[in-house]
Amino acid sequence: MIDTSLLRRKLMYRSWHRGCKETDILLGYFALEYLDKFSLNELIEYEKIVDLDDYELYCYITRKTNLPPNLNSKIVGLITCFVEANLLCTR
Repeated sequence: MIDTSLLRRKLMYRSWHRGCKETDILLGYFALEYLDKFSLNELIEYEKIVDLDDYELYCYITRKTNLPPNLNSKIVGLITCFVEANLLCTR
């Protein structure tokens, strides 16, 4: 059985410490808002997103590049809407 509190802590850390400051900020604030609300399946899907390359992920969540079909568009869409609503993204 997966310890969801441990997974949440791990994903919170990885959201804030990615290597690219822009992506750290975008995902970090998103994680603060949403990780506690995610189900286990959503956490697992979010982990797949966090595993992506920084530049690639940044392009997806700022809508510079189309999202590939193998990603959960619901969660990436949620991140994108969060970023746009909070004016954290620069264009």
